[in-house]
Amino acid sequence: MRRRIKEDRGAALVEAALVLPILLLLTLGIWGTARAWNVHNTIDHAAREAARYGATEEPWAVGTSDLAVRAVADLELSASAIDPADVTGCVELIADTQTGACGLLNSSGTDQVYVRLLFPDYPIQFLFFELTVDLESTAVARHES
Repeated sequence: MRRRIKEDRGAALVEAALVLPILLLLTLGIWGTARAWNVHNTIDHAAREAARYGATEEPWAVGTSDLAVRAVADLELSASAIDPADVTGCVELIADTQTGACGLLNSSGTDQVYVRLLFPDYPIQFLFFELTVDLESTAVARHES
């Protein structure tokens, strides 16, 4: 019995040395993916809030309203520790059956506010490598004029 104990000595340490790097890789991968998901949800929320604000703004003044709507999106992004300078955007009011500068077609029969936000090349960090993805969100709200 004593001989068996001596042969197994250090086996747990070797097993831990083999398993811990894999466990660390999985843990950091889950954490990085969760952060990317959080950033995408924040961009979705910012686009929705900006579109909702733009839909209720009266009157829609070209130039000033675009900036005011984007400021609402920037405020939402800043609240979640996302630098608004990293996120590009397109905000516009599109009349019925027209195509706007963002490349979106309005075929709804009413004037609509479109907000498109894009976080290009968002880095997802893993232990030994990095993956970049484009996070994009588009929100539409009917303009109440």
